[in-house]
Amino acid sequence: SPSWSPDGTKIVYVSFEHYLPQIYISDVITGDRSLVTSFSGINGAPTFSPDGQSLAVALSKGGNNPNIYTINIASKKLHKITNNWAINTEPSWAPDGKSLIFTSDRGGSPQIYQVNLQDKLTQRLTYDGKYNATASYTADGSEIILLHQLDGNFNIAVMDLKTGTIKDLTHSGKNQSPSVAPNGKMVVFASEHSGQGVLGIVSTNGRVSLRIPDENGSVQEPAWSPFLS
Repeated sequence: SPSWSPDGTKIVYVSFEHYLPQIYISDVITGDRSLVTSFSGINGAPTFSPDGQSLAVALSKGGNNPNIYTINIASKKLHKITNNWAINTEPSWAPDGKSLIFTSDRGGSPQIYQVNLQDKLTQRLTYDGKYNATASYTADGSEIILLHQLDGNFNIAVMDLKTGTIKDLTHSGKNQSPSVAPNGKMVVFASEHSGQGVLGIVSTNGRVSLRIPDENGSVQEPAWSPFLS
């Protein structure tokens, strides 16, 4: 689950090198890294805040279902954002840093919710379909890119936050892990072709689509850097 810092100098990710999930931050240039969380249970889905000072993560501290936390990188101070019996995971920051969207099955199936970080007020965003997950904002905050199940397919989709309308950008296959470009025009995602994990790219208007095979093996969970080149 790699995620870039806003300035492109670091990545945060989950490692199973000690058999249990732990969250690390690595410096892209030097390779230096630091351990962020190593709690019992789930340490997952880390993502940098827009100012690069904090992370949003999914933790199952105390043996419970995972909830969303924020953690200050410098002080390691934790703030619990959700407090729910359901699975709460895959947080993503709003461009202004004032709220998070995340995936939760509290309504009976995976859907996208938004939580205000100031008052913890939470609202459900998606109602179209039984499965919506892995959402992230476009740069201007007017849309979210997400994984949307339709007719048995897991499609990359875009949702207009003003109207609530979801538009599928792909229409077949097993797609996952969408990551939107800094300019909000393209989405890279993981897919499957002939049993191999490949990358796909689709424009947010759905007009351009291509597949990028990797002759060196399967690939998964792409993350677009803050830079276009």
